[in-house]
Amino acid sequence: MGRVYLCLGKNAEAPYYFERARIHVWNVEELCYFIRENVWLLEPSLFCRELTDWVDQQCGLPELAGQLAGAARKEKGVMEFVRTLFGYTGYCSLEEAEQVEKVLKLNEGSSALEKTKARGDFFLEGGRYVLALYEYEELLRSFQGTDPAFLGKVYHNRGVAQAQLFWFERAADSFEQAWKLTRKERYAQQFLAAKRFALGEQEYVSFLAQRPELYEASLLLEERVQRCEGEWKQSLEAEFVLHATEAMQDGAAHICRQMLTERIEVFKEQYKGFVAD
Repeated sequence: MGRVYLCLGKNAEAPYYFERARIHVWNVEELCYFIRENVWLLEPSLFCRELTDWVDQQCGLPELAGQLAGAARKEKGVMEFVRTLFGYTGYCSLEEAEQVEKVLKLNEGSSALEKTKARGDFFLEGGRYVLALYEYEELLRSFQGTDPAFLGKVYHNRGVAQAQLFWFERAADSFEQAWKLTRKERYAQQFLAAKRFALGEQEYVSFLAQRPELYEASLLLEERVQRCEGEWKQSLEAEFVLHATEAMQDGAAHICRQMLTERIEVFKEQYKGFVAD
């Protein structure tokens, strides 16, 4: 059985909006969850007067709001704010609270660039690809220095976001940059995969002929493609396509259209999340 949380206060009539994370929270439990799951996003500017006023007025917790306001004014305001919040609400176990504090201590030494990348990675993992790209583009514009490993990760993750949006040419450029910076075999394969999607079959073959240094990577990619094709044939998506095809062949075009319409609606809702800003 999972943990049972004692609800405190009330749901807000107006949610609190964390602008950099693009997230609304509606009660103090959601505030705790946001902090626990996104520790690396936490900066002193997040814990402002507006937030404590919201806890007071919207959540109906004036005592907690006063304690949080006092904690935020201390030298290690972020750490004290989180300790106070978790201590008052009992939201986290002792072990979870200690883990959050460990991450906060690590964050104290993180640069602004590292925090920007962390925000981009947060959006990427959550399937919010346009927001992830905003963060990666900002980072690449402001980056000063020569850290190929760090830059390689940024270009790679930017490529992943672009590929998820079907921007394969852009993704190929990003993966190529990541590969050139790090010479990781995985990045080379992803570069070729994006090219494979962006180009026609003959164009892709011609492209490979001009890049002999990628020959081994192309062979490994084709092995992966074959494995993926085999896995797809055993998937629910393949079964769906088979049923839709059979319906069409049996003269039940209306059933096929209905099946496709329902599935497309699901994809449309997913895509709205991908591109939301």
